[in-house]
Amino acid sequence: MTEEGINNKNKEMEVFYSLCENSNFPPIDLTKYEILKDTLNYIPEKIARLYKVIPIERFGPILIVAVSYPFDLLLIDNLRIITQMEIAPVLAPTDQILTSIDKYYSLLKEMEEDFESTKSFSEIISFKDTRFDLAEAEKISKDTEIINIVNRLIKNAIKSRASDIHIEPQEDCVRVRYRIDGVLYEVEKIKKEYKSALVVRIKLLSKLDITQRRIPQDGRIGFRIEDKDVDIRVSILPVIFGEKIVMRVLEKSNLKLEMESLGFSPYALELFNKAIFKPFGMILLTGPTGSGKTTTLYTMLNLLNSITRNIITIEDPVEYNLSGITQIPIRHEIGLTFATALRAVLRQSPDIIMVGEIRDLETADIAMKAALTGHLLFSTLHTNDAPSTITRLLNMGIEPFLISSSLSIVVAQRLVRRICPKCKISYKFDLSSYNEISEEYRKKDVILYRGEGCGDCGNTGYKGRLAIAEVLYLDEGIKDMIIKNVSISELTEYARKYCGMKTLREDALDKCFNGETSFEEVLRVTL
Repeated sequence: MTEEGINNKNKEMEVFYSLCENSNFPPIDLTKYEILKDTLNYIPEKIARLYKVIPIERFGPILIVAVSYPFDLLLIDNLRIITQMEIAPVLAPTDQILTSIDKYYSLLKEMEEDFESTKSFSEIISFKDTRFDLAEAEKISKDTEIINIVNRLIKNAIKSRASDIHIEPQEDCVRVRYRIDGVLYEVEKIKKEYKSALVVRIKLLSKLDITQRRIPQDGRIGFRIEDKDVDIRVSILPVIFGEKIVMRVLEKSNLKLEMESLGFSPYALELFNKAIFKPFGMILLTGPTGSGKTTTLYTMLNLLNSITRNIITIEDPVEYNLSGITQIPIRHEIGLTFATALRAVLRQSPDIIMVGEIRDLETADIAMKAALTGHLLFSTLHTNDAPSTITRLLNMGIEPFLISSSLSIVVAQRLVRRICPKCKISYKFDLSSYNEISEEYRKKDVILYRGEGCGDCGNTGYKGRLAIAEVLYLDEGIKDMIIKNVSISELTEYARKYCGMKTLREDALDKCFNGETSFEEVLRVTL
């Protein structure tokens, strides 16, 4: 392809992405979709080439049609007259539509020529796994009941304080589970006949490709329920009995951007404040998905947010909108990665930068150097505890002097469930036989607490969560040990002896003795 051809192609794709972002029409990648013979018959090849359209699939009285420009109302009306069906346009690049016309209509001719010598079309080729049953398609066209089901699931999830809604197709039903305070509970079973209609409804709400059922998809839904703004992140994954949906419920009114409300100990808060009010340096949070890292990051940024500071975040994806802060969503499909975005951000004269996650050497190297040259930088990393973060950075290829010079604090974080205050009771317990906990915590007849279960907590005994943390503050001694490349065990021993660092389990036990969480939670969450 000539340089002029490449430029024209790039311009066409820019127009296509702009259309996708500024319209309510879902995009489709025709290179990853198979079109059935029966669907092609609704629009003759001559008409398809004239209008540069191609039919994708039929759902009851609705025909899904790929078009390159969905705002041509005359075109949509003409297709409605030709097909005698309602037209639901989806967006696809013009070259993909023309390629699909060449491919599928020629395939249709070949099949028609071979049809006389075969018993049935289904014996030539079957796409049973890519289309809905007729009964399911009819239900989609009568979607009042489906709309009510989806709305009910979301409303009940918010009422139950659920962070996630899991809609899971089973062989004989659709199982619905809510994740409440980090634990999954089954709340409902829906008839299996509704599973395809549920998926289509949620895809339409999140502007996803309703015709594609064989690849994972991610989207978002915005809701306003009872004067509450709710943002829902949608993840759809093909599984053996259909498509599994996980919806992450992000309710901004539940986001309490105050460090004290997160549950950190006074010692941890003291070290946090010491690090975040420095003019430069790196603050790293570590822990698995769902450990509260993003909430802690947002809380720190909110604490520092002022008219005099230029704060920029790079996130994948942006979970909450923070007023007064510039937030950049990662877009891998166009090459906007953490590393490329961070390079661009450094040219925007930032005071504080938040990088959602350090995943590779390039991002880590740029971030470390940014923290070393006058920027305060926040980020996350996936490690099991605070000291092993040093090992992870070294293994990624970061020089020891760069780590010791730029890193201010590492916080390993988890979330434990908070005992419901309405049904909390105390009891005596013997911890002397638990060798897996530190000797100083092994006591006889210690007073512990648990929740009996009540209507206020849904009979779970817990309501809400709080953070536990292992805080490694890099003083001069630890920085010197990093440069000398001492073992992690020596570094950990020094941090515990001279810096007062407590392990995740020890911090959790402190909260257990204070009546904030239960001993069962301590054992469940910590190692």
